Amino acid sequence: MRSWIHGTCAVLLGAVFMGVLRLPGLSDFAVTVISNGVQLAAAIGATIGCGLAARRTAGHRRQAWTWLAVGTGSWAAGQAVWSYYEVVLAQEVPFPSLADVGFLGFPLAAAIGLVIWLGTQGDQIAARGRDLMDGAIIAGSLLVLSWVTTLGSVVAEGADGWLPLVLSLAYPVGDLILATLVLLALARGKGAERATLALLALGLGGLAIADSAYVYLTTLGAYSSADLVSSGWVFGFLLVAAAGSAVRPEQPVQTPRHLAPTTRRVTNASVLRLSLPYLPLVAAGTTLCISLLRAESTPRVELSLGIALVVIVLTRQFLATVDNQRLLTALAEARDQLEQQALHDALTGLANRVLFADRLDRALLKPGASVGVLFCDIDDFKHVNDELGHEAGDDVLRVVAKRLLTCVRATDTVARLGGDEFAILLDSASDASQVAERVVAAMLEPIDVRGEQVRTSISVGIAHHNGAVAVPSVERRAEPIELDREATATVLLRLADTAMYAAKGAGKGRAVLAPEPSLTLVEDSLAG
Repeated sequence: MRSWIHGTCAVLLGAVFMGVLRLPGLSDFAVTVISNGVQLAAAIGATIGCGLAARRTAGHRRQAWTWLAVGTGSWAAGQAVWSYYEVVLAQEVPFPSLADVGFLGFPLAAAIGLVIWLGTQGDQIAARGRDLMDGAIIAGSLLVLSWVTTLGSVVAEGADGWLPLVLSLAYPVGDLILATLVLLALARGKGAERATLALLALGLGGLAIADSAYVYLTTLGAYSSADLVSSGWVFGFLLVAAAGSAVRPEQPVQTPRHLAPTTRRVTNASVLRLSLPYLPLVAAGTTLCISLLRAESTPRVELSLGIALVVIVLTRQFLATVDNQRLLTALAEARDQLEQQALHDALTGLANRVLFADRLDRALLKPGASVGVLFCDIDDFKHVNDELGHEAGDDVLRVVAKRLLTCVRATDTVARLGGDEFAILLDSASDASQVAERVVAAMLEPIDVRGEQVRTSISVGIAHHNGAVAVPSVERRAEPIELDREATATVLLRLADTAMYAAKGAGKGRAVLAPEPSLTLVEDSLAG
């Protein structure tokens, strides 16, 4: 809000300037004095505003505002020379002159400041081809606009020597570079910074219009300080002054010690950021079409610029497509990683309880489902943790997980349910006892843990289910079969768990087979 208040005041002051130039009864000399004096005052005001902004900021921001202050100060020096010729000496300013040195110092210093500014907005421009192409679209569009309105006429008219011609072209080209940089900065800006950049963009736009009109009128020999062209410079520097004066002092941000450093927030690109490169493109395309329709013959330069601009846009869209594909790939990898973390045990990499339950539920969905469930528990695992430490215990769990995987087929599921408890889901119930024996045998081999041989064993409970899911009678229960399938899965795990404790009671290091779940057990589970 503060930026726009300052901007409104700048516009009102510019309007007052235009009104004063049109006051009846003013002599030509008075108009010249007022025009030159107000232009000089506006440039000095912009220098002061940028200097204040430099004092209120730090780091790269301070450097950026400092260079902008140097640029506006250079322009003010050039205007002082110009005013000396017209007001004090009362003669026409030669072209080129020392005033041009000051005027052309402005786009050079301001461009350095804007490049520094862009370097503070997160990603470096050079690191992203799409951002570079956005800049190329803006620059190409502005070049087309400048060529059709000004540059073409300057080149066609020629000049008295190469130096005047180069200086005549330097003004619109410098404005083109500045406009490109500030529009890129505006597209990449965030929050309150965007309002400041918008004022800068409007100010530099006014300067660009004034410079282009000045070059065109100078080429025709029709420029005068009393022209309304001077209003562009006044408006431009007043808006730059408003942008600088609206900058507030930076407040140091104190992060509580208990909070971890915040990661960079990823937000959706704003409509402004997406559409800004195409706004000058639309204007350039419209202007170019009108110029081609009005031309008596095919203008080769305009046509070449138009073709080059189309190529740039197509290249940018190709880079955007490649970048979108990269983002989709990264998103898919992130999704897979999150799924891996959500459904797998972090220590062993096995399936966790959630994934095991889901796969058991899916197995029971199959017609004539025949599944086997093994509930495994490492014997005397607490002694390993107590004697060798929890890190050694983790090593043992990893080795057990690997051995369990060697005992099953690729289609079976091995899961760690928590602690030292594991579960195995078999696609065929007929294999349950054989797999359980392999598991018990695999654990008899000692485990090498940090140079020490750890002997352990495992107790296994076996539960299997053959045939369809048991369904209670319609009189007692008319709910969907899904609930009964879930009850069957619960019963299978309960039976396997009970059988595992029976194995421990029988001496550990063995497998015990539980009875097949009956309809009564399923109904009891539903009732529970």
